Amino acid sequence: MRQLKTLVRIICFMIPVVSISQEEEYIVTKYDDTIYGKVIRGTNYLDTSEVVFKFKNKAGDKIRIDASEIKTIRSIKGVDGDCYITTIYDALFIKKIIDGRIKVYQLVDGAIFYASKDDSEITSTDIGEFFSRKKAHSQVRPMIQDNVELLKEFDTLPGNQKNIFYIINKYNSSVY
Repeated sequence: MRQLKTLVRIICFMIPVVSISQEEEYIVTKYDDTIYGKVIRGTNYLDTSEVVFKFKNKAGDKIRIDASEIKTIRSIKGVDGDCYITTIYDALFIKKIIDGRIKVYQLVDGAIFYASKDDSEITSTDIGEFFSRKKAHSQVRPMIQDNVELLKEFDTLPGNQKNIFYIINKYNSSVY
């Protein structure tokens, strides 16, 4: 009975800690400033293909997020769900869809994929492109060449998006 009371006390103590430690949305600027607030995804009505992010800070001020000034957006409850969004070429927003030693990003509201290994420069890949499976396979192959067994398996698979993501996830699992 005494152990049960102790367990109940521990759980009661931890409940406020868990609720206090919930994650918040934020942006990280190119100058490494972190600003907490609410991330809002909007539409540019003059160019509906353009993705626009706004940020509502703690004071309630709304500011448009310029891709050239942002390193990372941490979105939790927005249109893009629980994710990290970064920028590329100081103009485009890309969403991280695979995290690990090899990272894969997807253009927000697009079908273009990007990848990087060991936090190298993020480059465009042909993953998911219907007519360029061989090219996608050849672009990803150098990223996994340091794992000989996985490379052999990869070479037996068609270079489609499903197989490439499978191999990248397997690679990331094998190095951590």
